[in-house]
Amino acid sequence: MELTHTEAYAAKGLSRDAMERLAILGDLLANAVLNVTSIREPEAIERFHFLDSLSLLDLEAIRSAERLADLGSGAGLPALLLATALPALRVTAVESLHKKCAFIEQAASKMGLINVVVQCCRAEDYGRGSGRAAHDAVVSRALASLPVVSEYSLPLLCVGGTMVAMKGEISNQERTQAEKALDILGGGRLESARLDPFAGAENRWVYMAEKVRETPDSFPRRPGLPVKRPLGT
Repeated sequence: MELTHTEAYAAKGLSRDAMERLAILGDLLANAVLNVTSIREPEAIERFHFLDSLSLLDLEAIRSAERLADLGSGAGLPALLLATALPALRVTAVESLHKKCAFIEQAASKMGLINVVVQCCRAEDYGRGSGRAAHDAVVSRALASLPVVSEYSLPLLCVGGTMVAMKGEISNQERTQAEKALDILGGGRLESARLDPFAGAENRWVYMAEKVRETPDSFPRRPGLPVKRPLGT
């Protein structure tokens, strides 16, 4: 795929080699046999997948991280983009659907990325297993309500790490519930910032909270419970 936003990628610090890797990913997304994403048109792939994911590079919590988990990674977004932009970053893509896990692994191989691993499991299981307290940053894109994302994310973070949840603007009720959930899970103050990934982008927000103390051993609860009975409600 021929990239048309090369100036924007360069402004984010991507090299020519990194852009070539993005072009490979663009071809894979546009021509995927499996329905890993509904967006197939090249310009839309660049705007809604590439530039949107790379807007996370504006955050110090992402730029300074050494170990990052991407929850509900889907087609590897933003995992593959961040691994491309930050070669020293160790990225774990957490995804429960096997066909999407296979796509991420194939894409990472074709892109020549050696800093991406895939965990094909539920976030709750990963948070009670090898992923617990193993990451400096945990990201997600429009994954679930913020209290649910908090329960998925906080157990994966080491103390001092940061939850980074990309969502649209949330209600005051959701914010209040998320703050209560974060307090239970060991999180600090909830902060928000508007992202501006490309011209005309609307309702792009990121919600962040630092982990300030250890998450109680009882969290995350078993798969399905965080959604069925969200904390803070």
